[in-house]
Amino acid sequence: MSGPSRSGQRLEWKVGVFTVGAVMALTGIFFEQRWLTGVAILVLVVGVFWRFPSTADSDSDGAPDITEATDPSLAPGPSDASE
Repeated sequence: MSGPSRSGQRLEWKVGVFTVGAVMALTGIFFEQRWLTGVAILVLVVGVFWRFPSTADSDSDGAPDITEATDPSLAPGPSDASE
């Protein structure tokens, strides 16, 4: 599977996990079910930690991912030629 398609699918799963966690949290709060709210928090925490890629997900050729290629804060600064 290609990189952009794979990252798109991963994003869809992350959005789905967040949606399920949010609905569970709101349902638990509405019905005052502490256990449901606790499970929802766990689901949301899993979604947060899912954003960190594992080593198996990284490119083996060392090519930068989309974030590295488009994030201006990761670009090298101008060299100081006056020295």
